[in-house]
Parts: sequence; C-alpha cells; structure tokens
Amino acid sequence: MSPAPLPADMSECNWRRWCQLGMLVVGVSAGMQGASAQSVQRYSDPKDDFPISTAVQVSAGSRTVYVSGLGPATDRISGTTTAEQTRSALDQISAALKHYGMTLQDIVQMHIYLVADPRLGHMDFDGMMQAYRTQFRSAFPARTVIEVPHLGNPHWLVEVDVIASRSDAKDKKIPTK
Repeated sequence: MSPAPLPADMSECNWRRWCQLGMLVVGVSAGMQGASAQSVQRYSDPKDDFPISTAVQVSAGSRTVYVSGLGPATDRISGTTTAEQTRSALDQISAALKHYGMTLQDIVQMHIYLVADPRLGHMDFDGMMQAYRTQFRSAFPARTVIEVPHLGNPHWLVEVDVIASRSDAKDKKIPTK
C-alpha cells in the first residue's frame, strides 16, 4: 500500500520546527506505520526522522477511545523530572487503554501539556522526548506539545490526553471507582 500524497503547498514546511513548536502541520506523506494498518493509516515526512505522524487517517467503523488528560501517578515513584513524570503519565494512559483492549500503539492523536521545570526555568522538551521515545518507536501518533503556565496539580510538570483507535478493540469500559 502506498499512501496518497498530501497537498503540494504543504510539503515545504520545516517539520522539525513546527513539531517542536507543538503545531500539527500536514505535509508530504510516506510509508505507513503501525497498529491495525487496515483501520489506521499513519503518514510521515520521508525526509524527517522526528517520531510523530504528520497525519493519521482512521477508517469508519473503528472503535475510538478518548482518554482525558492524565499526569504522573500520585505516588513518589512517579518522579520529579519531566522525563520521569512523562513515563508515569504514559503508564497511566497505557493502563486506561488496556481496559479497551488497546495499547499505546493504538494512539492516533496526543496532546502533551508541559509547564516550566523550576530547575531549568523553561519546559523540558528534551526530557519529555526522552520518555516519549522509549514508548514510541513506530506507530507514531499525530502529536502536539503545548507549554502552559500551570496544570491542575501544582506538582505536575506534564499532562497528556490521547485519542486511540482500532477496528478490533474489545468493547470494555473503564471501571468506575
């Protein structure tokens, strides 16, 4: 299967700059990656190795799960750095998706909200990317990173919300407390 090219007027964008600014820009498409290849098609810029999809197409009839913004777990093991908290937040998301028979590889859209790390004086994009790259080596989601002044929990440096989709996911619901 070869992906269809996207509009030519979008192909000249500087992908890395746009992605690091947290903006999703659609550009030249390349090979598909991924989970549930028949229901989800992921497109990436062939000239860039940045680990995101520039566009993701989900086929009609696929099960879609929206996971609200989650931060690190509330225990001390979650850590105090952006990298540690991002790993913990992704673990929280993984657990939520598991209830639907999904994994992180089924994520098609991701929003990451970062606050300035007090030790650095700015958001730790590199720390977030360090944790992100451990979980995403393929089947990259379309992703936006946004710096915000505060999060709901004053101890959080990161909060992540996602949309996951696949055609063969189990029809399960997250148990209520």
